[in-house]
Amino acid sequence: MVMRMNPNIVIQREKPFIDKISDSYGYDNNIRHLLYVIIPSFIIKYGINKEKLILNTFRDIRIVISEAKDKYVKAYYSSRPILMEEEIKTVKYMVLQNYSSTNLVDLIDNLVHEFNHAVNSYINEVKVTKKYIYLRTGLTYRIYKKENLSFIKKDPSFMLEEIINTKQTEEIINIMKSFDQTNEDISNTIYAINSETSHKYSSNSYYLEGTICKKILENRTFINTLANLRINGEVYNINKWFDDITGQENSYKELIRLLNEIYELELEYVNKRFLKGFIVNKIRDASKQVMRIVDKFDRNVNFR
Repeated sequence: MVMRMNPNIVIQREKPFIDKISDSYGYDNNIRHLLYVIIPSFIIKYGINKEKLILNTFRDIRIVISEAKDKYVKAYYSSRPILMEEEIKTVKYMVLQNYSSTNLVDLIDNLVHEFNHAVNSYINEVKVTKKYIYLRTGLTYRIYKKENLSFIKKDPSFMLEEIINTKQTEEIINIMKSFDQTNEDISNTIYAINSETSHKYSSNSYYLEGTICKKILENRTFINTLANLRINGEVYNINKWFDDITGQENSYKELIRLLNEIYELELEYVNKRFLKGFIVNKIRDASKQVMRIVDKFDRNVNFR
């Protein structure tokens, strides 16, 4: 829910904090001025009661500028476990690749998308068992061996995490687009953003998967419940909750499997020179199965 508060008040309230972390991390003026609009947008999106959580996230995670060229990965958020004073802690940072050649809108999308993962991972990030360490990123976990902190795998729910995170990225950027262009601290940035985007911003990230899941992403029971569970770090029983609503055992697990299959088929399609029609048919079949699960969930809730 968007906080009913004058954005200019939020911008002026957060400006000293942004200047402080920008000076501390040595951010250039481009990053500093983007944070002038990004951080207030997060606070308006999640509410003033989440202000401390949001500021702690931006304080703890350094933005690393890189000119490394990568066709597919433009930015990424990293959190890895370390042992400090006999306690498991995490080292976090966020990398922007292709920095000089990335246009303004993509740069904002990258920053918002990756920091939104981080904000939604801050609470209950680390779970330690006898043999394993689980580091949470939103809905999903990366799993490490406890004995030597070596990475094992990430659980398969990462694709649903990306789809939800992309939807929230769009919401945050659309909040940003509504800011007052007469505010001298942000006027040039907001003018540039609005000049380069349509009236309502839509991200290109995970477009196919988001389109297939559109009905469920617009279902208020689904999206509001998962949004609250993600930001509060209470993601343990989502599969049972989902299955109870569909009335079908393992429907959540099957949804996750199919979304990952579609994503892998997309990558295969891009890299394949021949027999692309076969891959398209497999994507179409998997998409229909996803939509059947989504339809069943949507039909079975009272609050849409």
